[in-house]
Amino acid sequence: MSDVKRKASVALLVAAAVLGGIVFVTSAANLTGLSSLFGQAGAQTADVPADAVATAEDLGQAFSSVAEAVNPAVVQVQSTRVLAQGGANPMSPFGGMSPFGGGDGTQSGLGSGAFISDDGYIVTNNHVIEDADELIVALFDGREFEAEVVGADPFSDLAVLKVDGEGFPTLSFGDSDALRVGQWVLAFGSPLSADLSNTVTSGIVSSLGRFSGAPDPRGRTTISNYIQTDAAVNPGNSGGPLVNLRGEIVGINSAIATRTGTYNGISFAIPSNIVRSTVEQIIDTGTVERGYLGISFNEASPALRRLYGVGPGAANIADIAPDATGRTPAADAGLQPDDLITAIDGVELTDSRQIVSLISSKRPGDVVEITYNREGTEGVARVTLGRRPSDEQISQGPSSAPDRDPAPTLKPASVEMLGLTLETVTPSLARQLGEDITGVAVTDIERTSEAYRDANIRPGMVITEVDREPVASVDEFEAAVAAVEEGESFLIRVRAGASSFLTALTK
Repeated sequence: MSDVKRKASVALLVAAAVLGGIVFVTSAANLTGLSSLFGQAGAQTADVPADAVATAEDLGQAFSSVAEAVNPAVVQVQSTRVLAQGGANPMSPFGGMSPFGGGDGTQSGLGSGAFISDDGYIVTNNHVIEDADELIVALFDGREFEAEVVGADPFSDLAVLKVDGEGFPTLSFGDSDALRVGQWVLAFGSPLSADLSNTVTSGIVSSLGRFSGAPDPRGRTTISNYIQTDAAVNPGNSGGPLVNLRGEIVGINSAIATRTGTYNGISFAIPSNIVRSTVEQIIDTGTVERGYLGISFNEASPALRRLYGVGPGAANIADIAPDATGRTPAADAGLQPDDLITAIDGVELTDSRQIVSLISSKRPGDVVEITYNREGTEGVARVTLGRRPSDEQISQGPSSAPDRDPAPTLKPASVEMLGLTLETVTPSLARQLGEDITGVAVTDIERTSEAYRDANIRPGMVITEVDREPVASVDEFEAAVAAVEEGESFLIRVRAGASSFLTALTK
């Protein structure tokens, strides 16, 4: 008998013992003449309309039907990683022989997945299988198979496994773009323990297009365009399917928002349309190629959006970046730093981070229309997308977003204006900032000021331009601001770490 079955049997025996105790206590109560306490005449019952009861029962039947259809295609993914010699926790009193899982220098993991073809292809999360030396897939019917990794894509946190065999039960993909907030969904998987395989939980679609999912554990850029649901998802559910009431995969459970390490009512799933396009590429080629616009960007500040009259999702191009081949797709199409991207292929941005998911859903060579605003004038650029570089190549390039709180230790400032405390960047101050830079350093800021609230300026940043003209000292900054009419807005360029961005202030 497998460990999974043995543990399940023990759990069932314990459950039976508990139930037996309940039955015994109830029987004893009846024998002692206390039955009048239960089911007595005149007991209150809820006056629920018959049609409401029927509707609720129909929904329950729908849940049961979906669970019966989906569960046979849901698998448990058990991973084992052999730790390098000396790889055990040096603070552990057990060394590499921990009684809490693993042992003999191994580390075990648990996740979920689903068959998407009857010849053994399985979709799961990349973080479920990454760095595993052995993968065992446990099926609903009790069979176990060794699995091999066909391919993985850290950018989408998806992976495809393959087991030998034919005739496996499968799930089909639904259209995640057709999901609506409030729609019922069911989550499947093995939460917390191998004993809890094929657990089904229900909930609704709480929100769509969420950009606050858990970051990649290794700090890599990932697609962040999640389905949010309140269906209970816990560690071990990762890689399991989120399905609609037709039993179609609409998402792959991937992350939770939690302060406890377990379910707090907020779960995230990768949309099925992203999943389908990704796994098709992995099965066909073993890898994934994604389109690349060739920019680094940050969210346009409220002050800059107000100045140019653009929407809240506008993205400020911080820099032009080459693709994997050295080509610069955005620059080739005429886009420039400081342009504000407002829409892609007619889809208006409501969050600047949509750029990542919209572009990464395309392939190299695809053409996209970028709507942008350049100093108040709208334009459209047709960009032939390049090939996305590796994470290592991207990490060596400019940052895609400024650090909001660099906050180095600075000397007392020399001037205060517009809610900012400023000091000329001297050679010694530049060394404190860790940069070879000229300009005006922000040493303090009033939290209620426009500069803080709307211009996204923070202590430790350096102002290098006012209205496109460089400023190298506090005197030059004051003179530039003095030339602006009272009540008028003006542009400033700010350096934050290795990145710079354009924003605006009002005099």
